[in-house]
Amino acid sequence: MSENAFSLIVSIPGEEPARHDLAGDSATFGRSPENDIQILVAEVSVRHGRLVRDGGGAWRVVDPGSTNGTQVNGQRVGPEGVALNPMDRLLVGTVVPAWFVPSTVLAATPLAELVASLQKVVKETGPKTAPVAVAVAATPVAVTPGGTTVRLEQVRKPGGPPAPAPGAAPGVPPGVAPKPLQQPLPGGAPLKPPAPGQALRPPTAAPPAPGTAPSAPTIPLPKKPGQ
Repeated sequence: MSENAFSLIVSIPGEEPARHDLAGDSATFGRSPENDIQILVAEVSVRHGRLVRDGGGAWRVVDPGSTNGTQVNGQRVGPEGVALNPMDRLLVGTVVPAWFVPSTVLAATPLAELVASLQKVVKETGPKTAPVAVAVAATPVAVTPGGTTVRLEQVRKPGGPPAPAPGAAPGVPPGVAPKPLQQPLPGGAPLKPPAPGQALRPPTAAPPAPGTAPSAPTIPLPKKPGQ
């Protein structure tokens, strides 16, 4: 048996694999019985393609323009052809796998066992589809100096001035410290802003002297016009 002899193993779904020894310099394959290798499947064109051997003994598979195409190890075959290497996998149409096998391998391995092994390799090493990650746009956030996190839509409204940060005094521009309150309280002491981290407490009035009754708060009466 010649070392350059090859066979095409065709595995039609639902049928036993078939061995086709390649002789001469070319072999046609397709659905028509006039082909050297008939593949009687509806998805295979009448004259689907051909195998061609050059003067050095190398084989190529050529697809001049079949309806469902031909592939070699996932590569699409065109009129220029694709060179074949031992154990290459062909896909005729979309459902018929075939293998380009040296005749010496077939002489040492039963056909059914060889095809089962080749199909197992395809299942284990075939392309796998990875899950597609869908990017979700996160809402931007801003951090105020006090450490409070707010959403940007709360900081700036479309078409308007920026909204005050949580806890900021209304009407005070950003970056300007609010002025202390000057409203007098009982006892005449102005209300001062609390230190950071302390709660606002009104000043405590001094207790009356021993033996002195506490005085009632004086409420000024409104003045009449001309006074």
